[in-house]
Amino acid sequence: MRIDDRGRCAVSGSSRSGGSTTRRSPTMPDIGLSIPLAAPDVQPRTALEFARRAEAAGAHSVWTLDRLVFSNMEPLVALAAVAATTTHVRIGTCVLLAALRPPALLAKTIASLDQLSGGRMTLGIGVGSRPDDFSAVGVPFEHRGGRVEELVRILRLAWSGEPLTHAGKCFELDVGPVGPRPIQPHVPIWLGGSAESALKRIARIGDGYIGSSSGGAEGFRANWGQVQRYAEAVGRDPASITPAALVYACVDDDRARAEDRVAAYFAHYYGAGRRSSGGGIAGPPDVCVRALQEYIDAGVQTLIIGSVTASLGPLDRLCEEVLSRLSPQRS
Repeated sequence: MRIDDRGRCAVSGSSRSGGSTTRRSPTMPDIGLSIPLAAPDVQPRTALEFARRAEAAGAHSVWTLDRLVFSNMEPLVALAAVAATTTHVRIGTCVLLAALRPPALLAKTIASLDQLSGGRMTLGIGVGSRPDDFSAVGVPFEHRGGRVEELVRILRLAWSGEPLTHAGKCFELDVGPVGPRPIQPHVPIWLGGSAESALKRIARIGDGYIGSSSGGAEGFRANWGQVQRYAEAVGRDPASITPAALVYACVDDDRARAEDRVAAYFAHYYGAGRRSSGGGIAGPPDVCVRALQEYIDAGVQTLIIGSVTASLGPLDRLCEEVLSRLSPQRS
């Protein structure tokens, strides 16, 4: 982001396409903001106002997260509401537990969101790490990586308008075309993960890679380097894969208080065992600018900032005092 002539945070970097090949600058990232659906005090009107403010501030994209056995709103339903209350900001999931959903139904849902939003949808997928999310819908937790890989193939086939004919280990389909088709030729599919198997999967089939903040900027740099090497090994141009990262941040002049807020959010969302701010960014604006800049310098092209509170005040401060000060990649 930058400050435009009307005093707003404005996007620099790529075009508003969700793909990875059209960029005005290869070094300045797009800024995305994750709607705090998992915050304990979030209300529907707050979530929608968050999206509206993000768009007004010039954000490139707004994102929702996914858990089943948790109190968050369903992410695709939330994105439908966001699409109806915004006009140009991209929308996406960061990340969706796609393996919990039937592939033909998911293809229809995502294509419908792309239609409703005017071609603004990006589908971020994670394999999932909580067995209870899977047992709640009777989906086996084991082999979920292979399930995601088959599902991605089915989604792309459905969006092409061709009949759904697929015979795999996880899914067998032989039906006619499933519409509607998305406005975009193919909704971009970005994949998360840090295990070697996940990084290889991203290199094979991902339009983008979403890293987490758990390993910090250097962890992202290492994983993204692996994705690029794996892509080259299978004959793909690494430049066809968009590198993104989800980073939770809390801006507060009192660094200890900011770290406590991040730690409390992680404990609420991930469980009591994660009562730590590790992986999050917390502190005064200068501290947050330096930490986020490290991700840009590590190669992030879409930087997705997660909020640890449903309050809208920190969003304004994040835009005005942190995001507007980020610089193009320096190394």
